[in-house]
Amino acid sequence: MSAYATLETIYKDRDCLVAALAEQGYTTVEVHEDAQPLTGYHGDLRQQKANVSVRRQYVGGSSNDLGFVKKEDGTYAAIVSDFDSLKHDTKWFAGLKVAYTKHVVDKAAKKMGLKLHTAPKLVNGKLVVKYLQV
Repeated sequence: MSAYATLETIYKDRDCLVAALAEQGYTTVEVHEDAQPLTGYHGDLRQQKANVSVRRQYVGGSSNDLGFVKKEDGTYAAIVSDFDSLKHDTKWFAGLKVAYTKHVVDKAAKKMGLKLHTAPKLVNGKLVVKYLQV
């Protein structure tokens, strides 16, 4: 049985997190107001619970569920099994962070009435996006 680890994250906006997961290839994501148990690779319910879950059949063969639990401060902590940390490593989480940040920025820009001018890109490790006032 794989043990789960909880990772601190910067994710605060659930909808942007779900959109970022879709960009990482997880288009089937469960969202729950009340955290639900994660499932292990044998189909067993685990003690760990998550508000945002990618069920194991979408993660890959012999995988466990991937989850994000909403903490008291409003951020979502990632819950990843030891086995799945090989796939969901630092590089994978860096890609998720970039996708998430892009969605947060797009959402804020839309609220301010801005229109995307240039596609987001990484410059010296920072996400750069240009918008125009419409």
